[in-house]
Amino acid sequence: MDRSLDMIKNNPEVFAALVAALGIAGGVLGNWISAKVQVAGGRAQAAAAVDAARIATEAQRMAALREDRKIQIAAFVRSAREVLKHTELMFTEEGHLEPAMSQWEELMQLEGQLELVAPDAVLDQVRRVVEAVDKSLELAILRGPGACARLKLSQARSAAGTYVAARRAWSSLEGLRTACAAGDGNAGEQDAFHSAAASALADIPTLTDAERQTLLFDAGLPPIDDAQSEIIVLRNTAVRNLVAYARTTLGADES
Repeated sequence: MDRSLDMIKNNPEVFAALVAALGIAGGVLGNWISAKVQVAGGRAQAAAAVDAARIATEAQRMAALREDRKIQIAAFVRSAREVLKHTELMFTEEGHLEPAMSQWEELMQLEGQLELVAPDAVLDQVRRVVEAVDKSLELAILRGPGACARLKLSQARSAAGTYVAARRAWSSLEGLRTACAAGDGNAGEQDAFHSAAASALADIPTLTDAERQTLLFDAGLPPIDDAQSEIIVLRNTAVRNLVAYARTTLGADES
């Protein structure tokens, strides 16, 4: 090793060539290192750009999902309230069964759409609303015609020419309801009130045959007031809870 160094030192041409070679090698090495740094920097920039694009895409997706949820939930609540509006009117007016059923079908479609986009907490409340609306519609279909007929009978009680028969019919129907509530042990009393009510109703020309039969059928059922009050509390609570859960999910209450 020492001899090689001495030979290089004593030979200026060899020494000069070696110095030149080292200079070239150093330049190549420097370029190679610089290239590696640039490549690494380019990769880091590319990775950062990909991450930024991914984050932006995810933010856009979440914003779109939130907007979709808001639209779907609002449509569902509106549809539920439409059904409930028609079920309420079924106790005082005719002609609301068909729009109520049509709106109910729309409500079922909206529930299916929410199952694709809404979180589980909201879906639980959606199903409670559907259950409450279903019970409201069922009660309106069963008892709405009787309520409408009773309203018409009540009007006949204050109308000239029909008030006597209407009062007899009303009294007999109330007696029939009480006898039916007492059970089958009062079968004879039930028959007597039924006959008296049917006879009195036949003397009221403002009633149709269907309304007379509906009044007799309805008299065999419990009073409607308690059932209506229970349904109103159930459905109002269900809709209110759905709106509250939806507001939380959508961040509407965030300051």
